[in-house]
Amino acid sequence: MLNEKIEKFKNNGKSFYWASRILNRNKNDKIYNLYFILRELDDIADNQNNENEFFKKLYDFFDMGKNNELPYRLEKHKDFFLYIKNDSLMNKNFKDFITGLIFDQKDNVIIDSQDELLNYCYRVAGTIGVMMCPILNVKNEHATIPATNLGIAMQLTNIARDVYEDALSNRRYLPSSWTNGIEPKLIIGKSDCIESVAYLSVKDGIKKTIELAEKYYEDAKKGYSYLPLRSRLCIAVAANIYREIGKKIKKENYNWSSYRHFVKNYEKLYITLKSIISEFYLIFKEKIQ
Repeated sequence: MLNEKIEKFKNNGKSFYWASRILNRNKNDKIYNLYFILRELDDIADNQNNENEFFKKLYDFFDMGKNNELPYRLEKHKDFFLYIKNDSLMNKNFKDFITGLIFDQKDNVIIDSQDELLNYCYRVAGTIGVMMCPILNVKNEHATIPATNLGIAMQLTNIARDVYEDALSNRRYLPSSWTNGIEPKLIIGKSDCIESVAYLSVKDGIKKTIELAEKYYEDAKKGYSYLPLRSRLCIAVAANIYREIGKKIKKENYNWSSYRHFVKNYEKLYITLKSIISEFYLIFKEKIQ
């Protein structure tokens, strides 16, 4: 079972899997388990078979003081979900995560405003940042805000990268206010029409999304000092690898197509070395101040 979890993490969470090798085995096993369960829920949400009743039952399970049952498919993870239910912070974040998955159950997913975009990113990714805190031995309660911001930044990067792929699933996460309300099916049809109004509207939406992500990456960095050393290095590496995707999109002048940007292994190695050196330098500065 552990090997299955590792393979799923390795295949679907490439940036974080790369960075996670900085951590010890115990932390990694916990990360694999968390990722495996969250990915399983995400896959259920993505199959577009209208799983609202499934997610409603899961949401109700987390009502404190009630003895609601888990959906049958999740009984194998009961110990994990009981732990989440009985921790007030984890409970809130997991319920918010489920709310994000329920949002994705709609036949036609459209984001209208920046506030709605950020709320969605918080639910499906910012919450995971907070859920990672106990695994990484973060003790300071102030760490939850930068952890949330890093999750939001990474999700914004995902959205900017996956515009075409999301449109194929009838989803558009770029806000209507940034894209002249373009419909997903029109995104698919205009991916090669680089001078069209529709193409340029999406391009502008991608630019604003990457710029917004950069602000959240910068805010997230303020929380690195709350992390134990190896956890800090791991998060810095993962964040910088993910951030590189946005830099690649920017380098292409925010032009978009069906191509999906990714970071090659030799680039990851360079980013890893650069990140570790940078963090040790910052740690040294923190100690002498």
